Amino acid sequence: MKMSVNLNHGAAGKIFLSISLLIALYGFVLAGEPERLTILYTNDMHGNYIPSKATWLDREPDIGGFEALSYYVKTERDRAVNSLLLDAGDLMTGSMICDIEYRGAYGGALIAMMNMMGYDGMTPGNHEFDISVANFRALENLAEFPMLCANMVKGDEPLTERAYHIYRVGGLNVGVIGLTYHPMQGMVSDPNLEGFDSIAPENVLDSLVTEIDPLTDVIVILSHSGLARDREIAQTTRGLDLIVGGHDHSELHEPELVNGVLIVRAGSNCQFLGRIDLTVDSDSVVHYDAELIPMLVVDLQPDPRVSAMVSQFSSEIDKLYGKVLGKLKERWENAYGEETVAGNWITDILRKRLYTDLAIVNSGAIRQDLGPGDITVRDILEMLPFDNQIITFGCTGRQLRSIAEQNIGFQAEGYIYPLQISGMTCLWRKTDSGNEIVELLVNGEPVDSDRIYYVASLDYVVIYNSERYFGFRVRAFIKTNYKLTDLVIEDIQKNGIFESKTKNRFREIEYYRQK
Repeated sequence: MKMSVNLNHGAAGKIFLSISLLIALYGFVLAGEPERLTILYTNDMHGNYIPSKATWLDREPDIGGFEALSYYVKTERDRAVNSLLLDAGDLMTGSMICDIEYRGAYGGALIAMMNMMGYDGMTPGNHEFDISVANFRALENLAEFPMLCANMVKGDEPLTERAYHIYRVGGLNVGVIGLTYHPMQGMVSDPNLEGFDSIAPENVLDSLVTEIDPLTDVIVILSHSGLARDREIAQTTRGLDLIVGGHDHSELHEPELVNGVLIVRAGSNCQFLGRIDLTVDSDSVVHYDAELIPMLVVDLQPDPRVSAMVSQFSSEIDKLYGKVLGKLKERWENAYGEETVAGNWITDILRKRLYTDLAIVNSGAIRQDLGPGDITVRDILEMLPFDNQIITFGCTGRQLRSIAEQNIGFQAEGYIYPLQISGMTCLWRKTDSGNEIVELLVNGEPVDSDRIYYVASLDYVVIYNSERYFGFRVRAFIKTNYKLTDLVIEDIQKNGIFESKTKNRFREIEYYRQK
């Protein structure tokens, strides 16, 4: 869908110095014809350099991938007068190409192809640190465009050389400030951060906007913060024109306008290319046209250099990880933050293999759809890309109730259930005073508050995020020698053909009005 809107900023316009001072200091000419600026954008591509299926369309055509991206970027740039191409982070994690070293950096082939496409800037997402800060620095060294980040430091050391960059595009000076996710601790395992941590955006933005506002005609925030925080930034930061965002994988087919600030994002997995055309007059955006372009794989003429790299790495990955393990009868759709068929199947494997009462995996550990048909090693490694170690621990029945309450309570953050759980079932309902658990069972028996139950989970959940996911800190645990991917691969090889069904392990029942 394409959208065209005229804007009247009024009091929400940018911070102005006097016209005479601006002309004296910078030689700006404020009068004249309006200028046009096109910004093309991607976010949350997660290594999806080959096409996927557009399952929401008839006949499920192929969509996306880097060959398609190269074609659509060139097509859109050819019909733009002045343009920038930006990415809002989470390039990494989701495809085996992210685990292949290229010119000293794991995932470096992705950056090389972005160089070929002419990207102008990027901000890191949390998944850029899934390997290490050192690997991110190697990616940054490969990039022929600036990595921008204003809010991640280790003491006085910034993560990137630049917090912002001012681009000269046609007759405009365009300031782009990079913001990564906050809080980063807990989102990424501590060892991978190597002492770096993020700063809240509100603690850095005002001073940066004040610094670059006199030097720019347009100010863009390249933000890997999530839509809710982007809205907060738009409400509380004066002087902004546009936020190109990511992190939560949301598709905005129409830009949001918050406090005079436009907010855009392009979904996830390299399926859409975002385009917004701005008309700028006297230091303000006065009109915009916006479009989210589905990158359907039909009649393409991709960049031959990109095609060669896609072919090279696809062939290499097939050789390394193409072994068929078994068959899946029907397609399993991944749904972040919900109970899923794959989540039930994976946690069942984990509980049975570790002989525990329960098994718990965070929904975010499961990244891709699966099947139907032949399932390869590559499919499993891309579905479970984090190489998580299995942890076991004991907790009381009271603590299990806390886990159930946390799982239900995450609805306030936009998730349904952020945990995939085997061994526990829960009926709950909303009441006037909050959520209420009606029935909580472990393996068919009511939870005994004083009994010790044994749980298998992941190092990411238990060691780094137990308070967030469980409502209490796990202080005593056992590290096993098992990796989640290994257990799942062994189970498929053993069983050959497999299937599962969602069983509503956590189920909401009717609203209860208290008397």
